Amino acid sequence: MHGPLVEILILLASALALGMLAERFRQSAILGYLAAGTLVGPNVLAWVDGGERIDLLAELGASLLLFTIGLEFSFARLKQLGGRVLIAGAAQIVLTIAAGAVLATAFGLSFGTAFALGSILALSSTAVVARLLVESRALDSTHGRQAIGVLLVQDIAVVPIVLALAFGRSGGDLAAIGAAALSTVLYAAALVASFFFFVRVVVPFGLGHNAMSRNRDLPVVFALVCALGSVIGAELAGLPPALGAFVAGVLLGGSRFATQMRADVAPLYTLLLTVFFAAIGLAGDPTWAYENAPLVLATLAAVVVGKTVLAAGALRLAGLTGASVLATAATIAQIGEFSFVVAESARSDGFLDEQLFRLVVTVTVASLALAPLMVAVANRVARARVDRATHTAPASTTIQRETDIILVGFGPAGRETFEALPAELQARTRVLDSSAQHHAMAHSLGMDAQLGDARRREVLEHAGISGARVIVIAVSDPTVVAAVTALARTIAPNIAIVARARYHIAHADIAAQGAAHVVDEERLVGRALAEQAVDSVTE
Repeated sequence: MHGPLVEILILLASALALGMLAERFRQSAILGYLAAGTLVGPNVLAWVDGGERIDLLAELGASLLLFTIGLEFSFARLKQLGGRVLIAGAAQIVLTIAAGAVLATAFGLSFGTAFALGSILALSSTAVVARLLVESRALDSTHGRQAIGVLLVQDIAVVPIVLALAFGRSGGDLAAIGAAALSTVLYAAALVASFFFFVRVVVPFGLGHNAMSRNRDLPVVFALVCALGSVIGAELAGLPPALGAFVAGVLLGGSRFATQMRADVAPLYTLLLTVFFAAIGLAGDPTWAYENAPLVLATLAAVVVGKTVLAAGALRLAGLTGASVLATAATIAQIGEFSFVVAESARSDGFLDEQLFRLVVTVTVASLALAPLMVAVANRVARARVDRATHTAPASTTIQRETDIILVGFGPAGRETFEALPAELQARTRVLDSSAQHHAMAHSLGMDAQLGDARRREVLEHAGISGARVIVIAVSDPTVVAAVTALARTIAPNIAIVARARYHIAHADIAAQGAAHVVDEERLVGRALAEQAVDSVTE
């Protein structure tokens, strides 16, 4: 254990240092993580050699990220992508493989090598793009949804691509390849059916149980069991583990527990995902890249520009239009982590020699380093389109808000608060409670309710705190009230915070955390008792 733990510590420490440096210069921390892996990797300082254990942690990080993205989408929202995005994903793969193969053949490479290179170029990075879209709050934008749809098609395509390479190596044993493909399909169908049963039967029973509601640790363990179980199931089915995690997340995304589950696994996947990016950086070889700089730069430029053009063409062929086409194409203009899987398979099958393999690895790492810039450009293109549409649209006399008030806690005090609100404000109030019972009660009354612990940043952000005007914290526990107050003030500095102080001694602490108005229960009770005493004396 000593060796791998030391390597993980070195990776995380270097990622922390260079990630902070990247943020200092207003760059994505992902750049720092990649650079950290290259710096401490076998081709520079040689402090970390990598290995199966680090690869396992890296793969778990990517899988947990896809699990949380699946929770965000849900099956209903995934269907809203429409068939055109899926068609665009398939067209992008075919066009990129064809273009890469033709170009490679023009340079005198064999058909098998050309197909392998085209396949490697066709795949983009789901983990990197998803993380960047989440960081830039563009995941739910038009180009963000389209990019995720195309990326998922690419992830699915990894399996037939690897099978096709195996077919080429075997010299055309079609029966063996067909049997392997059929086995994969059957395992995948069984996996999805198992997930469906689990979500419809086990999840409502497990998370709705009183023990789950009372103990906050149990839902965290439950979420991890779901995420890691889906990873193992996908691997047994011969599918990419991250894809299995995404499917499980999508099926769970329709449940009321999705927001809290996403918040529960967030700290762990953040840690493991940092290892994932640093582990990719381990493959970088600056010396080889410097010695072959013209070839690397020319190939990198061809990849970024070519993938952008081909992806935009595929989206157009699928019937998609507007600025989102260019934004989506720029978002996926890199080579992804699954390309390493295809490259390793192609090298073992004899389609890639050592020089080509090094070129693929170097360009892949470089394109991933450019991904934050490309996603930022895509976001600007999409925002510019929205701004132009806003300026040309007719002016509105009123501003409609989805949520004006967030009410944290739907116990007796929370219910009294809601009932005392005017009807027009009740319609613009969202209830947030960590109790499944209270959430069910609010939902049964037709209220806009979300299940989740308001002490988690992801939960408050999903509730829409950035767009709300007021947050009312009606929870009885003073420590919880203080924690939610501090977090709310951090996320939304201008929001009005109305907080409950069950005991007078907690008043000052809650106010110090940023509450604009603190309702002191002991003072209210004292005044009410005094009023009753006066009334009794004067009767």
